[in-house]
Amino acid sequence: NILLCLSESTTMAPATPEPIASTKGRQIPIVCPGHTRPLAELQFRSVHENDEKRTFLVSACHDKMPMLRDAATGDWIGTFAGHKGAVWSCRLDPAALLAGTASGERLS
Repeated sequence: NILLCLSESTTMAPATPEPIASTKGRQIPIVCPGHTRPLAELQFRSVHENDEKRTFLVSACHDKMPMLRDAATGDWIGTFAGHKGAVWSCRLDPAALLAGTASGERLS
């Protein structure tokens, strides 16, 4: 399972491009069930489309099944099937249109 802790309010600190969780807002945990083995890597990717910001989460896992989720809600979008070994790494391109995964399986 993946546990995301999202802040109810996020503010931008002066002179920094990174959002900082407000100390006044509370964090809301979101449990994302699905994986059956330990996670190897997570990557978040934010994209802007039609004046709307969406954030995706892709996870690499030892269960051979990388998953894509909506990072704001934790909702499952899809699973990448086909690996025969543990998936060690995952990445989304800057537009979040392409995903790449790397595993320990041997190709022949």
